[in-house]
Amino acid sequence: MKNIKEDKPCFGLNVKFKEGIDINEDEGKIISLNLTSRNTSVPFIVVAIGSEAKQQGIDGIFAICSEKCGTKMKSTLDKEIDLFSSYSTILSELM
Repeated sequence: MKNIKEDKPCFGLNVKFKEGIDINEDEGKIISLNLTSRNTSVPFIVVAIGSEAKQQGIDGIFAICSEKCGTKMKSTLDKEIDLFSSYSTILSELM
């Protein structure tokens, strides 16, 4: 939940939305997504239809700065049961 500095590594947490949740109108954009369990909004990358990520069943990506951050975000996502059906960590850095 903090800014990732330009010269620091950035990783991602892939997510799949529950069936019936459609954010395709924002495909290829970074949006602000409200996490009710944390009472805050966070940046969220909506993958583009036709992208490799979408073909792998990924709906979006949260940028994370470290494993510790990823663990905290996974804990938050476990509480967001109305939105997400699954998540997995990207092990390589995002560009």
